[in-house]
Amino acid sequence: VQQMLGGSFSKDIHQGEQAIRLSKGPPTHKAPADSPFANGGVVVLEAAAGMGKTELAEHMVVFAAAKMSMLPIFGTMGPRPGDSVRFATELLRSCLGACRASDPGGDAPEDDYAALQRFAPPAMADLLPCLKQALSNSSVKEKSEQILGSALRVVEAMIRKLVKRAPIVLVLQFEYGTSLFPKTLDDQAIFWDAVGKLTVLVEQEMQQEKGDNHKPLVMLVICRAAEEDNAAVEIAKKANTLLRLRGLASENILQYMSNYLNVPMQVLPASLVQFVANVTSGNPRHIRETVNQLLESCIQVHLGANNKPKHIECKDIDKIDISSWQHTAMVGGTVCLLESLDPLQAAVLKMSTCFQGPFTLPDLAASASSKWDDATHFDFLRLFRAIWKLVEHKIIEEVSGEQYPGGGVEVHQAAQPYGKTRYFQTRNVLIHAVGASMVLEAQKKSVKRQALIDRALGKALPARMQDLTRKRNAQHIPWYYEQAFRRM
Repeated sequence: VQQMLGGSFSKDIHQGEQAIRLSKGPPTHKAPADSPFANGGVVVLEAAAGMGKTELAEHMVVFAAAKMSMLPIFGTMGPRPGDSVRFATELLRSCLGACRASDPGGDAPEDDYAALQRFAPPAMADLLPCLKQALSNSSVKEKSEQILGSALRVVEAMIRKLVKRAPIVLVLQFEYGTSLFPKTLDDQAIFWDAVGKLTVLVEQEMQQEKGDNHKPLVMLVICRAAEEDNAAVEIAKKANTLLRLRGLASENILQYMSNYLNVPMQVLPASLVQFVANVTSGNPRHIRETVNQLLESCIQVHLGANNKPKHIECKDIDKIDISSWQHTAMVGGTVCLLESLDPLQAAVLKMSTCFQGPFTLPDLAASASSKWDDATHFDFLRLFRAIWKLVEHKIIEEVSGEQYPGGGVEVHQAAQPYGKTRYFQTRNVLIHAVGASMVLEAQKKSVKRQALIDRALGKALPARMQDLTRKRNAQHIPWYYEQAFRRM
């Protein structure tokens, strides 16, 4: 981001009055020649909730507005009913705000519909009546598709006029909730379809001749998971502006905790940092919530004579019940994720939390689809499909295991050859703790007992069955025939 903007982070420009004052003046900064903020293009921010993508996008927009005099236009959408209409109205109102800011006369009407009639091209006059209800906050869910289509055409035409007077940064965000149901996928398709239509405008502006008076058009897309075959994502890939935010590394977690607690890094115990890293997976918001919860119960900051932190004491950090932090977004979001799973997937996940180490398909089938209970191969296939869905969602992980004579299992990350037993494990500490809290102790013992019985039968029964088959296939001569043969 710093390379694209050509400048480092500064707190001064994030002061509200300072940012507004700077944005009204002439540009004081020029982006690098190969940056989308200089030539136009697409920037995609992809990250899970709590990773800081919204804060990073805010910095980019404020920096571009304050130092490059770019006009921001916003549009956000989520999986809630009627959000496509909200997406359309936000784009319209934001465009109207940019038109008022760049209007040379400065006498633009305050009413949104009156301003839309003034700034929209005359050729779009037949589309304005259906947008009037949306701008007046009326309930128009039944016309959402028509409103969004009309709004995109009007917004595209207004941006074409605006970009001739000032550079534009177009910010589009999909606020992905915790729902994994098909309706959410439909809303995502609507959002990415709108992104694709606006990408055509960005591509056309990128192909314009670059002169001294060229005004770039930048589209910034913020999402949790980018649609790989979308035109905007493909442009970002080619320009190396597809930014996937990942969790903080161990050394960054140490520095982040030091800044948040306002203590030196050398004061933080290694056990505390390791615990926070395992629970949060480097998610900054989860780190803050975890530290706040630990401050209430098991860690204490001791101050020295000069009122500076001397050392930090940790008490029973391994005995903490993470699932009891249901008031945090970290645990609450995990609960919503698990509750939104299909019944069979949820059952598989809950059973997987009964195992501390790797488990196999037969371990789960011993309780869910036992072959001693007339289970068929189709039942095993459904169970494996549920396990694989959880692997695709990155809720559980596929690992490889090597059995030792003592019965232990050593875990590696290497892929298993075809035909070998596949091992899985719930390694995410947060998901494991929340999932285990949904299972009764008696159920945990039952799952473990059935898995142990199945493993024991799997080891001893085949050899015994072979011995029995050998005895049954052996040629048998009755006793009286033996006696008769001897007399003969």
